[in-house]
Amino acid sequence: MPNKSSKEEVVIKEALSDIDQELENLKLQKKGLETRIKHVNDDVVVLQSEESRLREEISALVGKEGILDRKRNKVKEKLEELNAKISKVSKIKQELTEV
Repeated sequence: MPNKSSKEEVVIKEALSDIDQELENLKLQKKGLETRIKHVNDDVVVLQSEESRLREEISALVGKEGILDRKRNKVKEKLEELNAKISKVSKIKQELTEV
């Protein structure tokens, strides 16, 4: 029959084996999490780059919008001037036909 010291050694060896196995499992989990973090970081960099590109695109579109607004206002002014001239010509034509 094994003595008490031998039983304790067996229990300690089994406990150490269990701890080693758990440590290996934790190391694998850590490596997996580190890989996931790297992928997430890469995704963040890609999204930040896309955001920057879209901001530049929006800025360019806002600039173009301003130019188009000014052109539209000029065209409206010219249309109003033409309408005024048409009214004057129509009035003159009416006066001439009355004579």
